[in-house]
Amino acid sequence: MKGYQERFVIHLVTAGALILQPTKLKSGRISPYYMSLRRAVDSGQKIVETANAFAEEIVSRVGLDFDYIHGPAYAGIPLAAATASALWKDHGLDKRWGYDRKEEKAYGEKGQELIVGDLRDADVVLIQDDVVTTGKTKMDNWQKIESLRKNIKLKGIMIAIDREELDESGEPTNTILEKAGYNVYPILKITEVFDWLRGREIGGRIYVTDQVYGAFKDYFALYGAD
Repeated sequence: MKGYQERFVIHLVTAGALILQPTKLKSGRISPYYMSLRRAVDSGQKIVETANAFAEEIVSRVGLDFDYIHGPAYAGIPLAAATASALWKDHGLDKRWGYDRKEEKAYGEKGQELIVGDLRDADVVLIQDDVVTTGKTKMDNWQKIESLRKNIKLKGIMIAIDREELDESGEPTNTILEKAGYNVYPILKITEVFDWLRGREIGGRIYVTDQVYGAFKDYFALYGAD
């Protein structure tokens, strides 16, 4: 892993954003870990750490050929704002950003009923979020955005961690999204995270013991994409 990726892993575990305990997912699966991006951005220091990782990933690997960063409500909202700030502050890149509303606003500024932000016709949009599990939520979100402006295009979906899981159909989630025309840009893959953390001491603590690693491998054997 690159330096910013290692720093991001350390940030996720020390902030408690990568929860290493059995958790029931929306899909019904019992996962040995859970990603809570909220915990990675709930203070000034934490949100800067997270935004720096997203900005570094954009500059290093995602590319700059987009106009607008979209943060899906709710977890993606502070992430999009902070990433746009980090791109400007540290890299001199000024990208517009915004977010969607869960419910349509029936009053106030015209054109902001469903999307808040300076989204323009013909924009290339980068969506940011924490993880992709099934992909349906991300596809639904993009279709909502796409219906509101003319000729906009999707750069892709950028996420903190790729869970590398199979969909209920038995096909990798990323493959499903890519077949539908959605590029996925993860900062980290979950296998990289567990392999790097296994037995590693961080701040006097080993987060991924052999027992924790074994539980992950058992889960991945059932649902993993490899």
